[in-house]
Amino acid sequence: MSHKPREILSDGENLIFEDYGKRKVMINENDYMELMMSTEKRAIRPALEECLKNPSEVWWNIEEVDGEKYSYYKYFKFYSNLIFIALVLIDDNWNFELNNFYGYEKDDFSLAEKERIGQPIRSWKRP
Repeated sequence: MSHKPREILSDGENLIFEDYGKRKVMINENDYMELMMSTEKRAIRPALEECLKNPSEVWWNIEEVDGEKYSYYKYFKFYSNLIFIALVLIDDNWNFELNNFYGYEKDDFSLAEKERIGQPIRSWKRP
């Protein structure tokens, strides 16, 4: 993984990414900055755009948290030494909001396998 982040679009309050379906994936700038405080996230951050634009797999699921149902996509990007995951919440109006991103290194690939739950939406061949 040696990708550099592209210039990020902004509407003044939110950062705007695009996924493989040309849908806007937004995150509040303050929420993004909070995510970027983590050294681990900064190390894998360059894979975010590629994961959204060219994922290896996409899974859809609905979970209930504290009595509220959340619909989300998990975008997976498989690398030889990392499985990158972007969690994107989908609201009732089909707005996409980046909620989190994280990765599993080679020794933890079995943990990443447990993240593959729900309905598979798209799948491409693994490297």
